[in-house]
Amino acid sequence: MSTHKLAVFDLDGTLNRTELYAVPAHHMTLRDLGFPDRSDEDIISVFGARAQESVRFLTGRDEPALVDEYMRISGSHERELIKDSAASFDGVPRMLSQLKADGYDTAICSNSSERYIRMVLEALSISQWIDYIQPLIPDLTKEDTLRLLLEREKPPAAVMVGDRFYDKDAARANGLPFIGCLYGFCPDEVRDGDAAVESPLDINDAVRRLIG
Repeated sequence: MSTHKLAVFDLDGTLNRTELYAVPAHHMTLRDLGFPDRSDEDIISVFGARAQESVRFLTGRDEPALVDEYMRISGSHERELIKDSAASFDGVPRMLSQLKADGYDTAICSNSSERYIRMVLEALSISQWIDYIQPLIPDLTKEDTLRLLLEREKPPAAVMVGDRFYDKDAARANGLPFIGCLYGFCPDEVRDGDAAVESPLDINDAVRRLIG
């Protein structure tokens, strides 16, 4: 149980510049599996989605075995590419360290596996500023997993920070204020948040305004 107010972050497009390694990884995976290549824009459009949605959109097929194979191959490519390509958005380490100094707890709530989340946090060198991790759980939506995180930690107040409608919808379903990251992958989806920020360095002030 948390006694501190909680800032909950999406990962890809909010803290992590996912496109630096994930876009080439998807191109390689589509080639490996014999599917037509997709544009960078198409690939970026599925960031934040669940695996089934992403694979269905990129391949045009909806088969559990294909999803598993696609994610296995793309994950292998990502693990190699992330070693040299991973980067956070400018200001993320400073923003997170300041939140911690100001007495907030922090969490990741992502539509990704725990393995992936921990890999990214280590690659970005920001894991020391993250208190809790809530990964994807099969058959549950982000609304559900955010609810599980809040029920488990029971913070006195919380706010959700993200760059996709998945994050905004999860926040609203759980009665949380939402900070939309306009520097992320889909700014038009989150402009109507309770706050909207142009830079990670604007998040601290937004958190204070929304939850004190």
